[in-house]
Amino acid sequence: MKKIHKYITIFFLKTFFISLAFFVLLFVLSDFFSNLSDIVGNGVSIKYIISYYVYYTPFIIYFSLPFIFALSSLVSLGYLSSKNEIIVMRSSGLSIFKIAKPVLFFSIIVAVLMFASKELIVNYGLEKASFVKHYYFKNKQFKLGWTKVGNMFIKVNGLNVTNNMAYNVTAYRVDKDFNRVEAIITAKRVKFKPKEIIFIDGCSFNMPNFSQGRCFKDFKIKTNKSFYSLFSSSKFKEPSIKSLVFSYKHSLDKDYYLSLIIHRFVYPFSCIILTLISFVFVLKTNPRRGGFVKNVFSSSLVFLVYIGSLELISSMGRYSMVDPNISIVIFILFWLSVSVYNLLKLGV
Repeated sequence: MKKIHKYITIFFLKTFFISLAFFVLLFVLSDFFSNLSDIVGNGVSIKYIISYYVYYTPFIIYFSLPFIFALSSLVSLGYLSSKNEIIVMRSSGLSIFKIAKPVLFFSIIVAVLMFASKELIVNYGLEKASFVKHYYFKNKQFKLGWTKVGNMFIKVNGLNVTNNMAYNVTAYRVDKDFNRVEAIITAKRVKFKPKEIIFIDGCSFNMPNFSQGRCFKDFKIKTNKSFYSLFSSSKFKEPSIKSLVFSYKHSLDKDYYLSLIIHRFVYPFSCIILTLISFVFVLKTNPRRGGFVKNVFSSSLVFLVYIGSLELISSMGRYSMVDPNISIVIFILFWLSVSVYNLLKLGV
């Protein structure tokens, strides 16, 4: 049994890493050509191009892992099945779960690693990557920029990326309902540190008549945003799970944050569900039935439908179009029941 598992593990891992490398390379090349005009137009050096893709690659891997893992499972086990090797193993009394035990075990490990990496690596990489793209690819000179911290909108006329400094800054503090400007703060320099922003050599004026002007040497405000996240624009950026839970507890828009929290758990779990679905196509593949290529193509469509449906339900939940809890539970139960039913029907 150990020899069988070792044989399957080696064959599966080869397929998995080749598939993952191919997908990442394809994605990087596609993204590179889409940014080529900005890169050439701004004369971006090779150093920043490489750093951008180094920071962006963890997200590519995270996003593609459920699909790539399930497809690799099908290709590796399905190929063995098409050569009668899986049938021989099953005829000796082994179930598909015993045969594919290493693959199922790896899917659980990958799901846990996906969740952990999203918190520790992927989000950080996205912040850095989106900053490089925004600052060096799109707006290299950075003559003017805006960012938002709490109820304060900050206008920046220059950045020093090396020292995390901004120059000639004007900040507009609005009321809690964002209806009017309460105060205007000007500063020659602003230093961005972890968990705080320091305005240096500036003055504060209360609105609407610029009354009670007060100048200061330094003025501090708290923030949980990093320097890179403040001066970058990326629709993919997401806060940590801790920040999401905090926002859920203190926000009126419960559905939005609840959907993000659920998605953070469910998407890595998809690796296990899609692996179970891949076993269905493995059992359908054998020399008598044939159709190995057909099954690979069909399973790819099923995997894409699953991921697309999950993203659609999550997006609808964020905007209160569906109940996030009920929709995700029904979705997961549906795919689990489909995979288990088909496995039982085919004889696990």
